[in-house]
Amino acid sequence: MKDLAQTLALLSDQEIALMRKVETCEAYLTIIFAYTEQEGHNYNLVAIEEIMKVVCALQCAWLTDLYHIRLEKAFITNRLQHERGREQ
Repeated sequence: MKDLAQTLALLSDQEIALMRKVETCEAYLTIIFAYTEQEGHNYNLVAIEEIMKVVCALQCAWLTDLYHIRLEKAFITNRLQHERGREQ
């Protein structure tokens, strides 16, 4: 049970790191949109779209990782609850 608790703590740290990455992507997408509204006429539209797609792809990959971690945490939490229930 101690190993599961340690794994859960490690997953929680990974979850926080991934949440920060996802939040960073969202912030930078907002910046891209705002800057494009102001200065988009000075730049290549296709390049701006490609940059946005790359940031979105990163965000999507990190969201997928985040959801897998949350699911793994849910399974571990469930297992810990059942093991604690058997001990009582």
